[in-house]
Amino acid sequence: MKERKNEQTHADRGKTKRRLLWACGAVILALLCFALGWILRWLALGSNARRLLWAVDTAKDHFYRDVDEDELYGSLYDALTPALDPYSEFFTAEEYRLETLRGEGETVGIGVSVWRASETPRIYSVSGNSPAERAGIRSGMTVFAYGADELVSGSREEFLAFTRAQSGKFRIKCGFDEAHAEIYTVAPETYRISYCRYRDAEISCRFDPETMEQAEIEAGSAEIPENAAYIRIDEFHGTAAEEFEACLNLMKQRKKTDLILDLRSNGGGYLSVFLEIASHLVKNAEGDHPLLATARYRGGSQKRYFAPKNDYGKYFSDDARIYLLADENTASASECLIGAMVSYGTLSYSDILLREENGSARTYGKGIMQTTFTDASGNAMKLTVAEIFWPNGRSIHGVGVNLSDGARGVQAPLLPGEEDAFLTKAVRAISGETA
Repeated sequence: MKERKNEQTHADRGKTKRRLLWACGAVILALLCFALGWILRWLALGSNARRLLWAVDTAKDHFYRDVDEDELYGSLYDALTPALDPYSEFFTAEEYRLETLRGEGETVGIGVSVWRASETPRIYSVSGNSPAERAGIRSGMTVFAYGADELVSGSREEFLAFTRAQSGKFRIKCGFDEAHAEIYTVAPETYRISYCRYRDAEISCRFDPETMEQAEIEAGSAEIPENAAYIRIDEFHGTAAEEFEACLNLMKQRKKTDLILDLRSNGGGYLSVFLEIASHLVKNAEGDHPLLATARYRGGSQKRYFAPKNDYGKYFSDDARIYLLADENTASASECLIGAMVSYGTLSYSDILLREENGSARTYGKGIMQTTFTDASGNAMKLTVAEIFWPNGRSIHGVGVNLSDGARGVQAPLLPGEEDAFLTKAVRAISGETA
């Protein structure tokens, strides 16, 4: 019995050794495969990518202070997309999450942007349904002071830094001139943006982006012709298409036959929103799904985009007049909408009124399209992938719609004062035509 036990022990030890050898061999093979894969990947990167990784590693190993790797790579990402064009952009996963929410109509803050051309903070735009709009702050106002406790004055950058750092209530002293400035109390919050405003001679209102019910009902503008409605679209994001359709329905309900469509400072947005809005505005388009835009990609391939419906006749008669207001910040999807309306005879170029300064007037001239690509971690790259052509075949990229096309100029400041000089002059120019 004892002898057989020893024989079994020696056999077990032999099996254990063999297992250990096999395990060690598997580990070594895995390491060799990993090393080979790393070398092949390194070689596949190309000389420029290898130099960049070498530079980053060298900085991390030898810089005289500790290197914040996130900050270092953040600077590299920031430098990457401007080397392509002004419209391409890198987003971290969190930045892309917030960007996606904003595109869907939800954002956090007080709802103001500040004019870059002024060192003194001046309100460029106020988002619909935002805390700032509800408080009474309006585009064109100058910010004279601000603070959570004591009010202080500051530059545009200092004001922006202050607002971004706030989580509770604070005050802003602003107005169209200092003598009549007032103090407004606001607090950042999560809210859904409203993108359209309806106005006629009797009433003015927005639509609640949650319910599509009329909100902020105010007096209208007596200067608007009696048979006309004015609709402003701020961006092609969120519920803009639903709001625009609600505005058209209200226009029809109130028996307004003509339309003044305001796309000033509308920098565009989602292609899908443009397609929905344009489907109501193509007068002589045939079929249920007319062509609205064509994207042409590198290499010559192209994709055509069609309207989801074609219901111009639901809102407008054959002799209805439509006018369009635009400026140098009317861009991208806004210019696509102009192109669809021009291509199908809804607008002639003389129906387009542009802000004129020093004898020049044009829309921005962005006739290209961006697509966003994401990785497994949620990081994203927004890249320009195609040039956009109107249904009539025209590309306005780098040119825009301008006076040489036959559009009319309106001399007025970019930002409104207490009265919107551009709108007043434009309405006066067309009021006789809509009477």
